[in-house]
Amino acid sequence: MDIRRASTGVKGLDERIGGGLPAPGVILVAGEPGTGKTTLCMQCLFRGARLGETGIYVTAISEPVDQIHRYMAGYSFYDRRLVEEGRVKFLDISEVLMKQGARKALDMTLSFIRRSDARRVVIDSITPFSYTFSAPQEYRRFLHEFFTVLKAMETLTLIVAEFSPEEARTSPESYMADGVIYLYLQRGETPTTFKPGLQVRKLKGTEHPKDILRLGFTRDGIRVLE
Repeated sequence: MDIRRASTGVKGLDERIGGGLPAPGVILVAGEPGTGKTTLCMQCLFRGARLGETGIYVTAISEPVDQIHRYMAGYSFYDRRLVEEGRVKFLDISEVLMKQGARKALDMTLSFIRRSDARRVVIDSITPFSYTFSAPQEYRRFLHEFFTVLKAMETLTLIVAEFSPEEARTSPESYMADGVIYLYLQRGETPTTFKPGLQVRKLKGTEHPKDILRLGFTRDGIRVLE
């Protein structure tokens, strides 16, 4: 059976992963702060919107939505018209998550996805959900339910997490996701320089490079360098 592919909009990445990310599927986008996780996810949402797919950005105690708009407006892929037309929608679940817990936030998110008939979803980030559980096994059961329902809804979902390289290797999110993309800031030739990079650590049903790919940040967004 052929796997449907969803273009990421990241130049140089789709060609290395068989044409795009497998959809439906849940992809963990992990890395330490400042590595470009939100930019990559927004780039993917707007790529889908240009292809006629509705996308949803769900913020769970990440950055305020207005602030995200300001940051993204500097990129050429960001098109305010697509937001105004409802092709890219935003949902803030932070208050519900903190006051009523992960289950209520999950129900709110899934209901919004259904009403919007969304094909692409970003959860930024998954980390606050874990804080609402007293036992690791409860959180793992929650993740299994969440990921299963998302795939049954035929969505490509990007789950953002701020992890160190070691945490990304051992987290339950990594084991349960269909794919893991890790973003780096590697130290350069001098102590004050850093080189951004991307590694596709896991991608089910896909032949992909295992090495760290160099990234460039331009007005057009993230791109994989040759």
